[in-house]
Amino acid sequence: MSLSGRCGCGRVNFTINDVPLFTQACHCLDCQRTTGSAFVIHSVVAEADFEIEGSTSMNTIPTGSGAGCDLHFCTKCGTYLWCRYRYHQVPVIAVRVGTLDDTSAVRPQAHIFTRSKQLWFLLPDDVPAYEGACGREGVWPEASVRKYNALEPISQRS
Repeated sequence: MSLSGRCGCGRVNFTINDVPLFTQACHCLDCQRTTGSAFVIHSVVAEADFEIEGSTSMNTIPTGSGAGCDLHFCTKCGTYLWCRYRYHQVPVIAVRVGTLDDTSAVRPQAHIFTRSKQLWFLLPDDVPAYEGACGREGVWPEASVRKYNALEPISQRS
């Protein structure tokens, strides 16, 4: 599977070269603030499966976990494309699904931080929902958990 995407002005393009590990809709207040919407949909992908062309900048913002999040965006138009949640100890990133060329190519496999979701948004009955974060074991597909667990920890990379 290969997915492509881009920023609003087209100066930054990216490709995801494998099936995302997991896709989730996050309803936390931080995601609501950075999207200006009710939630964000992120696909978690191994960094090695992500190729990007074009110039991006990065800002770090605080998160509920206290670890922070590095937001990467186009230097020209400011479209926020992907982020690295610092609590991950392995090289994975979260790509904003709305920046994919085909936004219907992936759909949320879970809704997280629903304790702060907008009251008017009705959660679908066929997708698991969690009041806070969800763990990988028993939630993510087994192949994704194996791949995630096999990634070399960031602190051990040279």
